[in-house]
Amino acid sequence: MDTKVTCVCGNTFTTISTLPAIQVDICGACHPLYTGTQKLIDTEGRIDKFHKKAKKTEVKKEQQEIIRKAKKDKVKPVEIKKQTSLKEMLKQIKEEEKTAEETQTPDKQTNE
Repeated sequence: MDTKVTCVCGNTFTTISTLPAIQVDICGACHPLYTGTQKLIDTEGRIDKFHKKAKKTEVKKEQQEIIRKAKKDKVKPVEIKKQTSLKEMLKQIKEEEKTAEETQTPDKQTNE
């Protein structure tokens, strides 16, 4: 079966194949080996796709690094507090009351 082959450069020719029509990116009329000139072909934007993927990967790595650091900072060794006795707790409460009274007394004197 004769098949019509069409290249992106506009060249067409016929050949034998099971398909009725074929579209190709490079043919003998535009291939650098036959023409002697180099032509950059980026039909699918492969370079752009690569750069987009590389940027996404860099951003993802940076985000993972930030998350890792945040987790590291949050996980700190827990300090074990010494258990206090009832006597020590009462003493601490009395001291807090005294400091509260001392801070309130100058205020009362200035108000009078």
